[in-house]
Amino acid sequence: MSATLKKIREILLENFPEIGDLEIGAETRLGMIPGWDSMVAVNLQMFLDEFFHVVVILDLLNEETTLADLAGYIENPDAMARAAEKL
Repeated sequence: MSATLKKIREILLENFPEIGDLEIGAETRLGMIPGWDSMVAVNLQMFLDEFFHVVVILDLLNEETTLADLAGYIENPDAMARAAEKL
């Protein structure tokens, strides 16, 4: 697991207690997080910006996005831009 993915996992576990016992890994989709909605997405966007200093495009924080996708967007902003173009 990459350092970015580990930190995303840590951010989720620290800031979203509703996750409970859900196993969090690279293939975990954001929509699997209990109570996932647009407000949770905005909160996650803020936490990611605060830690990584990267603004993840909000539309990419959807139910189908995996944590591996998210780590890729943070590590490679060009990949995030390409993914956003497909929306």
